[in-house]
Amino acid sequence: MAFTLYTARYLLPITAPPIEDGALLVDAGRILASGSRAELRNVSQGAKEIDFGDAVLMPPMVNAHTHLELSSFPDWLNTTGEVEAPRDFVDWILRLIRVRRNLDLSQVRDSLAWGLEESLRFGTGAVGDILTTLPGVDVYRESPLYGKVYAEVLGHDAGVVSDRLETIETMLGRPPGKALNWGLSPHAPYTLSSSIIDQVFAFSAEQSLQSSIHLAESAEESAFVGSGQGAIADKLYTAAQWDPAADAASGRSPVEFLCRTGRLRRNDLLVHGVQVDDADIALVKRTGCHVALCPRSNAALDVGRAPVVDYLKADVQLSLGTDSLASAPSLSIWHELAFARSWFAGDVSPRQWLGIATLGGARALGLQGRIGQLAAGSDASFQVVGLTDLPAIDEVEEALCAAGESVAVSHLYLAAQNVLPES
Repeated sequence: MAFTLYTARYLLPITAPPIEDGALLVDAGRILASGSRAELRNVSQGAKEIDFGDAVLMPPMVNAHTHLELSSFPDWLNTTGEVEAPRDFVDWILRLIRVRRNLDLSQVRDSLAWGLEESLRFGTGAVGDILTTLPGVDVYRESPLYGKVYAEVLGHDAGVVSDRLETIETMLGRPPGKALNWGLSPHAPYTLSSSIIDQVFAFSAEQSLQSSIHLAESAEESAFVGSGQGAIADKLYTAAQWDPAADAASGRSPVEFLCRTGRLRRNDLLVHGVQVDDADIALVKRTGCHVALCPRSNAALDVGRAPVVDYLKADVQLSLGTDSLASAPSLSIWHELAFARSWFAGDVSPRQWLGIATLGGARALGLQGRIGQLAAGSDASFQVVGLTDLPAIDEVEEALCAAGESVAVSHLYLAAQNVLPES
């Protein structure tokens, strides 16, 4: 048999402590075993050995929430003259809308293509990507990335939304990429009327699609969902020519608004989850939803900090996302991880953060058992990571969490194929 043994100074299985002088035994694109180099050599005599030397062999990062078609947003800002910083969350949304109105399909496609390549360069093996511009879907076709493409739906016009859902339904017959599947993204509870929210979530259930929704991101969202008032009603609805009184104020938090009405289902993905209390967290747990954290985006937009410790105490499944380059400086989960480790101080252990950035994301995207851990039966998907100075084994997890921009990803294997783009 044509076994291959991949070795490095450290192996991070994620579901177990780091292994010094570690190894992966691979055949036909699957992991047969993980452990120490010595023990796996004994059971795989004659295997081809590839040694990565003074490096860490670990699962790829998983970017559970991103908008890759916005990867050129910083350049678009300059060309459209939108250089003034937004004053608040709603101003940021309005600026985003203005910039997008000036784009053509080729610009969006080029931006998406660059975002896909940039993700690979940062050691990302799977994404939960929001697709707003549906004709851009063919850009994903040749990407080796795992994950889901969430077709986005928003608006208050029932006819327009119905037409969009019909278009999405025709697209579901073909996966968006070789290792990508479809999901649905009802944008947010403040960009869909109550009746359309019902329509969209019903479609998601009928088509057996996981939903990914921006939820409890800002105080402005909480105010609008609860009372129908605030900056979203005053500015966003005015600009969109929507009637804020078209639906009665729910009197509930955004989480209550969706969970208690049965719209959210088990394994749906809630993005941000910043403006929540203990009752909301209990509802998220009871409903069985995942939460994708986007700390750098939350900090940049000044919407608050998600209660990560409370989520973990309640055993809510967490993942990490970069959001888009409209609110974050890079598409690197390594950078996101370093910021999160610092922003939340010592509240979460390095091992927990590494698990959130890998296996947590895999679970959020329905990829558990394939990616996110180095274990027998999983796909042979891993990244090879170097640091300026690798520390002793009991310090390597902390060093990786804190590394940020100093991380060097030399190889990224997905299903036993090195897919790292050339520089």
